[in-house]
Amino acid sequence: MEEVYDLMASLLATKADEQMIGFAGFSRGSGPDEEAGEGLIKVAAFLRPDGSGYLTLTFIQDRAAGTEALLGKLDQEAFRARLGPDCEMLIAIPLDAFAATPDFLVEELDVYFHHLQGQERPLVETRLLPALCQVCALEIKPLQDWRPLAR
Repeated sequence: MEEVYDLMASLLATKADEQMIGFAGFSRGSGPDEEAGEGLIKVAAFLRPDGSGYLTLTFIQDRAAGTEALLGKLDQEAFRARLGPDCEMLIAIPLDAFAATPDFLVEELDVYFHHLQGQERPLVETRLLPALCQVCALEIKPLQDWRPLAR
C-alpha cells in the first residue's frame, strides 16, 4: 500500500500552533530598478519543548501598491549570514499558490533558530528586521502590539 503525504495538511497543522506576537508596517523604495510598495509584516512564533523554534514573518501587500514579490529576490545566504550562527535555516513560502487573494500579495518567511525561547523580540528587532532592511531594501516601521508568548 502506497502512503501519500499531504504537505498542505502538514503545513496548516503546524501553522495552527503558531502564536502571533506582533506586526510592523513596511515600505520599499522606488528607485529605477525597484517597484514601490508598502504593506504589513505579521510576526508569529512557534517554540519547541527544547527552546528552539522558528519565527514566521508574513508579508501582506496591496497588489495595487506593488506586485513584485519581496522574497523572490531574497539572497538567502546574505540574509542568513546577517542572522548569525544561531540561525538554523530559512524557508521562503509564496502563499499565493495556496489561496486566492487577488487584491493582496502574501508571502511568508520562516526563520528557524537553535535557541529561540525568551529571545523572540530581540531577534526580531536586532537581527531579522535590520537584515531585511539591508538585503531587501525595505524600510520597516517599529514593531507594534508585541505580545508575550504563552508558555
